[in-house]
Amino acid sequence: MKIKLLFSIVIFGLVWNSCKKKETGSPGPNEVWLEYKAYNPTQLQVDSGTTVTFINKDNSNHSVTSNGGFFASGKIKSGSSYTYTFNTIGTFYYYCDYHSTNSAEQGAIVVR
Repeated sequence: MKIKLLFSIVIFGLVWNSCKKKETGSPGPNEVWLEYKAYNPTQLQVDSGTTVTFINKDNSNHSVTSNGGFFASGKIKSGSSYTYTFNTIGTFYYYCDYHSTNSAEQGAIVVR
């Protein structure tokens, strides 16, 4: 009986630990992370000519699609990335095609 209980506790601990969010740090300059069904940061300011890298740190597929049709990443699988160079001054709003109703997966790049 004690072995069953010990076994159950060990299994519970392994499952609990695997479900916790992992600390991954924070995005570097000119990076947007797609994690926990959200963009991080949701707004980024860059200078014209800057290349921004969108990195999928989540377990599900995501995309980065601009509202004005300027760019569309297509599917970004877990562990993959997409880059886009912003050469035009303005504000570029974007969203995830897979989760378009999720307000946490909407963002903006402000180009100066």
